[in-house]
Amino acid sequence: MWALCMAALAIISITHWGYRWRNPKCHGKLPPGSMGLPLLGENLQFFTANTSSDIPPFIKKRTEKYGPIFRTNLVGRPIIISTDPDLNYFVFQQEGNLFQSWYPDTFTEIFGKQNVSSLHGVMYKYLKNMVLHLFGPESLKKIIPEVEQAALSRLQQWSCQDITELKDATASMIFDLTAKKLISMIRVSPRRI
Repeated sequence: MWALCMAALAIISITHWGYRWRNPKCHGKLPPGSMGLPLLGENLQFFTANTSSDIPPFIKKRTEKYGPIFRTNLVGRPIIISTDPDLNYFVFQQEGNLFQSWYPDTFTEIFGKQNVSSLHGVMYKYLKNMVLHLFGPESLKKIIPEVEQAALSRLQQWSCQDITELKDATASMIFDLTAKKLISMIRVSPRRI
């Protein structure tokens, strides 16, 4: 008899825990979505390999099912994912006021505690403004002639070669342009020395 009562109590406790997991308490209204399995969340679906350069299947399926804003559970944390450009713009504008960026503990372990993503408040705004000043839409419009000149120069170099690994060559060109913009570094080719 006691064993039956204990089994019933265990089943009720596990069911209640699973219900609470899937429907967390909230002072406001949560967007639709699934919290996945207890402890695992939706990690398995999220970290499934993606062979295309399209929107990841995890995001695509949930956007079709729940809409552009949905909740989920990844790396042990309940989170809200937004694919809505207007909401994302609002969130980025309110960074440090209404919202604070967060990265998993493993991210901090890999990149260290003093990485760019760990900045908040004044330092974050300063860095964001600096990057936008260098690579924002207005700055990019101004450097289009420079990019065009670099591309023409590289195309001339590549035309003289038997084989050109396009991915590596393009990455090198982008690095040179970025280094020139950030630290005024101009790479001198070995032929000029």
